[in-house]
Amino acid sequence: MKENVNLNDERKTDGLSSFAAIALPMLKKALGKKGMVGADILSMWEHIVGEDTASYTFPEKIEFKRGQRCGGTLKLKVPAGGFALEVQHREKIIVEKINLYFGYNAVSCLKIIQDGSLTPKMLKKSNQPTKQKSLVSNEEQNYINELTNDVVSENLKKSLQRLGQSVFSKEHKKV
Repeated sequence: MKENVNLNDERKTDGLSSFAAIALPMLKKALGKKGMVGADILSMWEHIVGEDTASYTFPEKIEFKRGQRCGGTLKLKVPAGGFALEVQHREKIIVEKINLYFGYNAVSCLKIIQDGSLTPKMLKKSNQPTKQKSLVSNEEQNYINELTNDVVSENLKKSLQRLGQSVFSKEHKKV
C-alpha cells in the first residue's frame, strides 16, 4: 500500500498549518542530502530486518545516484567469516523488508563490507534502539500528536512524531 503525501501542501485546519509545511524548511538544513532514510535505517535497523539479521549486520550508509532518493545502495557491514555469504543469500529479503518499511523502493541493492574488527556481540549492542528521555514538553507532544493524528500509516505517523520531537528538542537547545 503506497501513500501519496504532498509535503508542499499548505493545508490549514482550525488555524494550524500542516506539520510538513512547518517542519520541512527547518529540516532541509538539519538533514542535509541524506534525508530521513539514512537516519531511520540506523535507528530502526533491528525493527526493519529482524533481530536475527540485525545481530550480524550494521547499516553504514545509503548511497543514491545524484538527484535521486530511490533505488539506493545500502552499504552493510558484517563481521568476517560466513556472515557475508549469509547476507548475500538473504539480500532480496533484506531489500524487500527495507522497502516495505519505507513504503517505496528506497534501496535496490546491498554492498556487503566485511570488517574483521566487528563481532556479532558488538553489533547486537549497537543495533538496539536506545530509549531517550523526551526533550519535549507534554504540550509540544500533544501538538505533535494532533498534527499527525490523520496519518493512516502507523510507520509514517511514528516517523513524523519522532521528527517533530527532534525539531522541538533542537529548538530548546538553541535557546
